[in-house]
Amino acid sequence: MNNPEERQHFRVPGPFDGLRIGLLETPVQIFDLSEGGCFVNSLYEASPGETLVLEIELPHEGWIKVEGEALYNRPGFGFAVRFTALGDEAREAIASVVQVHRRLQLKAS
Repeated sequence: MNNPEERQHFRVPGPFDGLRIGLLETPVQIFDLSEGGCFVNSLYEASPGETLVLEIELPHEGWIKVEGEALYNRPGFGFAVRFTALGDEAREAIASVVQVHRRLQLKAS
């Protein structure tokens, strides 16, 4: 599913500031954010299938917390995450950011 038209969710390119929550909070950058997942730009890889918690700062929405599963790594770049648990507030915040980006993209075309 590399073709954007085949993707289930519309993606916002980012970047967004984030934190990977664990024993240490590790700063990361979030790209390709959607209601289904994101790409995490990080020096530290995540094993496919690994569960993790991310905090993401969204413009005009503030910080949200999501749980996800690592799907694959891109060595030297980071890893893809599929969201497995989103609270209502996090889901609404992501949906709002996606909606704003879609409107801006439509105006530009």
